[in-house]
Amino acid sequence: MNTKHLRDKILDKWPAKVICLIIAIFLYFFHQASMIDSKTIVVPLEIIENGIVMHMGNTPGSVSVVVRAGEETIKSVLPSDISASICLDTITQKGTYKIPVKITLSESLMAYDPFEVKLKDDSITIDVDKKAIKYVPIVPSVVGEVAHGYEIDSISMSPSTVEIAGPESVVNATEQIYTTRLNVSNAEINFSTETSYQKLNKLLTVLDEGPFKAEVTIKPQAMERTFQGIPIEIFNLDDSLEIKDELPSVMIKLSGTMPVLENYILSKHAVQLNLKDVTEPGEYEIPLRYVLPANLQLVEKSDEEITVTVIKKSEKKAESEEAAANSADEAGVQ
Repeated sequence: MNTKHLRDKILDKWPAKVICLIIAIFLYFFHQASMIDSKTIVVPLEIIENGIVMHMGNTPGSVSVVVRAGEETIKSVLPSDISASICLDTITQKGTYKIPVKITLSESLMAYDPFEVKLKDDSITIDVDKKAIKYVPIVPSVVGEVAHGYEIDSISMSPSTVEIAGPESVVNATEQIYTTRLNVSNAEINFSTETSYQKLNKLLTVLDEGPFKAEVTIKPQAMERTFQGIPIEIFNLDDSLEIKDELPSVMIKLSGTMPVLENYILSKHAVQLNLKDVTEPGEYEIPLRYVLPANLQLVEKSDEEITVTVIKKSEKKAESEEAAANSADEAGVQ
């Protein structure tokens, strides 16, 4: 009797009761939805590449994550609570792949309910290449000019090579790594300095980060210079003799270092004619003597020897010269 009565009450006006139940469920979910807020958080994208390939080319550095949760809950969500990553460890060949993005939540977010996370883009298209390693020379990047008259003789790097790692195609195309600026401005002497390397490609890793030692050797520049119209200085000519004709001038070419030779003034004793063996008039072939500093080299000369004609000095001229000499001596005594 009680069972029949209960069944009759349930079935009494049952369409209206079903409608009321549906409306109640709808109102419940509507109420719940009205209490949920959403916001977009940009989080860094980690690329996991512990296998035999690595990424190359332009890859997104971050992804956008849409978070839905209660109003109070969503205020407490920080970008550091969410991490995004893609994994390349299972890929073994070079190519272009579409990789799913994995989202990881912090333990504090896992306790919230309701809490929903959705990626705006759930996969990333990425180019990968096999990893490679090789040694390449490290080359100095010289800036500035050494002092005038000097030049760089050599630059030695220690170590002279570095190990690089990266995508195979990039590594194979890399022939050398350059140092940071190596300033040689106004240098005149050898010096050493420490330097680093230039990061020209973000896909390349230099396994030895330095610092690197640069030994710079500076030397004077070599040059040649020609001197024209040099007079010949006469030595040891007998007082009773004189040279008949005017002696020709001489040309020489010298080589040396620029700091020494560029502004060098030739001595009046540079070219000499020694007549000590000439005792009587006549025509003689006499070698010239070139007197030059040890740090200059004679590379060319117009004359090895010259022909001179020696004659007797006239009595009148000899007396005049003797008187002039005596006068000079007297003046010196006074």
